[in-house]
Amino acid sequence: MAKMADWGLTDAGFRRPTYAELLDALEHKARELFGSTANMTVRSPLGIFLRIYAWMLNLLFSTLEDVYNSRFIDTAVGHSLYNLGRVIGLRLLGAQKAVGYLTFSGEDNVEVPEGYLAETIAGIQYIVLASGVIRDGSVTVPASAVIAGPDGNTAENTITNITNPKTGITKVTNEKPFDGGRNTETDAEFRARYYLSVDFAGGVNIDAIVAEIYESVEAVIAVTGEENDTDVTNASGLPPHSFEMVVYGGLDEEIAKAIFRRKAAGVQTYGNTTVAVVSTSGQTFDIHFSRPTPVKIWVKVTNLVTDRHFPLDGIEQIKRNLVSYIGGNARGGLNIGQSVIQVALPTEVLKVPGVVDFDLQISSNGETFSDDNIVIAARQKAVTEEGSVTVS
Repeated sequence: MAKMADWGLTDAGFRRPTYAELLDALEHKARELFGSTANMTVRSPLGIFLRIYAWMLNLLFSTLEDVYNSRFIDTAVGHSLYNLGRVIGLRLLGAQKAVGYLTFSGEDNVEVPEGYLAETIAGIQYIVLASGVIRDGSVTVPASAVIAGPDGNTAENTITNITNPKTGITKVTNEKPFDGGRNTETDAEFRARYYLSVDFAGGVNIDAIVAEIYESVEAVIAVTGEENDTDVTNASGLPPHSFEMVVYGGLDEEIAKAIFRRKAAGVQTYGNTTVAVVSTSGQTFDIHFSRPTPVKIWVKVTNLVTDRHFPLDGIEQIKRNLVSYIGGNARGGLNIGQSVIQVALPTEVLKVPGVVDFDLQISSNGETFSDDNIVIAARQKAVTEEGSVTVS
């Protein structure tokens, strides 16, 4: 019989006894009180009582264990986990809307008002977030999906229908993809962001700026940063005493504001995108950051051999696992500048039960597949989608 002194809070953490251990301890105590001949069989009154009591104690110890685990990031779940994040200013990210830019064509001096709607052929609607006036035949304005979630993510030139026509506006399109739409953050995703955000409270370094962008800018998929604290231009092209944030997803204006809130005074920003930000004192500052170039990845799984444990949706699970690892148009996957290592991908296939054997190759053009790694440069981001993963 396990020692009761080893249960509960110990030097090694919290030790929860099993139902069998509890019942064994209660039966041992009953023999001390009523003698070794006491009837504790399953149908005896004493046996029934002891089993009910052991069951209730098991529930109590389970609750105590949950309370103990709620104190730590690695073991807390749900609201207990989110409350720990609040200590460093971190909040749970709810479902987010895909964002991007719409280009409207038409007559000059016609306003595209805030709240104007456009949609895809499938009927997914997008709303203009800030008004603009058509000049030289067109105007580009920020927009977001009307409904939060991944359904709002769409490829370039797919938003082509005007929902509420207006005289003088003749055409709409999205020259770049809308992305960043996602469901509510999971506990695992929140935990990963917590560790990424340990410098969030009060910091002005690269880690703090990364955390600020993730925390405050909707629809951001990936962020990385580099700092040059020397007196000469570095190998990446950063000027002396500058830093560059590379951000995939989110709106330009919101990213620039997030960088401005966290950057140290007097330190210059660098990048291929520039946004003017007005401070609370009325001064205007040009904030620079970079947008990475997406590198499309194709994956081909062939000669798949499975056994009876392979689920009915096993092929779909394989595709989802590979997309989740590489990254698509929602947060997660490889970060900016991370290469696609071919030998890391089979692990994602083997996560699906019942997989016995298979071959896996990757491609960056959809035509030439090989076992070679795909090198991703510092200002590139590997992306894929389920339609680019084939399993046979």
